[in-house]
Amino acid sequence: MSVNDSVNRIVAGSGVILAGTFIGMLLDILTKKVLTSQLAPADFGTYSLALTVISITGAFATLGLNEGVPRYIAFFRGRHEDQKLPELIISAMLMGLIAGLLSILVSPSLFHSLAGNGFDAEGKILPVVRILILAVPFTILLNLTVAVYRGFGRTSVNMYFYNIIRPASLLVFAIVAVLIGSSLNGVVFADLLSMIFTFGIMAVYFIKRPPIKRETKQKRKIQFSDTTRQLIRYSFPLLITATLLNLMSWIDTIMLGYFKSAEVVGIYNAVYPLVGFLSLVIASMGYVYVPVTSKLWGQNNTAPLGSIYSVMTKWCFLLTFPLFALIFVYPEYFITKLYGAQYVGGATALRILAMGFIANSYFGFNYHTLLASGDSDFLMKCSVASAGINAVINFLLIPEYGMIGAAIGTAISYSTIEVSMTLRAWRKQNMHPFTSMYKKLTLIVILIVGSMLAAKNAHLLTGATWEYVIFIVGYFLIVHRAKILDNTEIKMIGEIRKNLRYNIRLHIPKALKALAS
Repeated sequence: MSVNDSVNRIVAGSGVILAGTFIGMLLDILTKKVLTSQLAPADFGTYSLALTVISITGAFATLGLNEGVPRYIAFFRGRHEDQKLPELIISAMLMGLIAGLLSILVSPSLFHSLAGNGFDAEGKILPVVRILILAVPFTILLNLTVAVYRGFGRTSVNMYFYNIIRPASLLVFAIVAVLIGSSLNGVVFADLLSMIFTFGIMAVYFIKRPPIKRETKQKRKIQFSDTTRQLIRYSFPLLITATLLNLMSWIDTIMLGYFKSAEVVGIYNAVYPLVGFLSLVIASMGYVYVPVTSKLWGQNNTAPLGSIYSVMTKWCFLLTFPLFALIFVYPEYFITKLYGAQYVGGATALRILAMGFIANSYFGFNYHTLLASGDSDFLMKCSVASAGINAVINFLLIPEYGMIGAAIGTAISYSTIEVSMTLRAWRKQNMHPFTSMYKKLTLIVILIVGSMLAAKNAHLLTGATWEYVIFIVGYFLIVHRAKILDNTEIKMIGEIRKNLRYNIRLHIPKALKALAS
């Protein structure tokens, strides 16, 4: 598979994922807007803290299989070893189910023993945890089912269930809870019902449209052999990696809850999702990038990987920067429009978080490249160091600076892990994204942000919508005039545009029919 073919497949596949992810994030923000209209910041902070506990439990109980499964499915498909796939899928599902059921028994009591005398001294969070923990087995099985489809290149399944059905159902249940005047417990039950509802639809979809043809599943007797051991060996470091990467946000919430009031936690957790939009493009492309490049590794066809890495990173950052510039320059505007003036205290924290999150797009597909190459051990070590840095900085800064200290810790830890992974990809795989055109793009965006901040401080910018439009148009005109994209990339974009139009006309009606059936 050539560089052109691989990039085409990644971008065309991620186009649908990007649209779905964007819709999902909008629905998530709308849900938070509904909840913050009903709940006081203190209650919303309690709900956020409980969700953090459940997220930690769910990430740990998934055992890293949500990343290991798609990588190995694509890898074995590249080697034409399809006979190993049924064992791979069944063993992953069984391990995930057992871990999910155990988490119901262990997590509430463990939380009570660790936090009962700390930030949950009043006992408000534990009852919420005991309700939400029931969703963990459903969440794990949903994660693994989506991961299986991802390994087979059916990445749009993630969009159907995680980006549309799950957040849309949560929004509907949340609205119902608000309309009937439910308290915090009503909101919590709405969240649980949404997860069960989403899993039920996924179960029906899996039965009607299984990822493996039925004749393939019946070819061989399922045995737990070296294939399962390989999956466990590869996935366990990813368990540590995923848990610690998520801890970078969880530590913020936990330490803010310990040192500060629930109101501070509520404000911080309301503004934090906004920077998630800065990972929108790379998350969508990376979702397709891993199975495509894993298959190339399985075929031992590594020659195109360096060019794929550099091209995709440049495109990703080029598309992400405009949103970063707007969030960084106008944080107060975004917060006020979405949540109201009572949450505007999180503006400085949002700006700092944006600086940390943009590093994800700037350094590009380092994590995904290492993941596809099988370097899960380094990803684990890297995440351990980064999470440790975040914890130390938070411990030092949060008591005095509150959410600003938490944001600084997250920004530094995210930047640290991105630099570490980029150096690893360069030293081990001889891959990096820093071409001459990428360096030129870096200089351009620094000058643009500096100019916007200077204009805002001089009261030349007010935050009007027409200013955003002029900025977007001007940015892409500058990129075009500076010839950031070479002729080959422009031709690739033309081909991708044709394929995207074709895929939209072909797959969207098919997807609607599949969900309807």
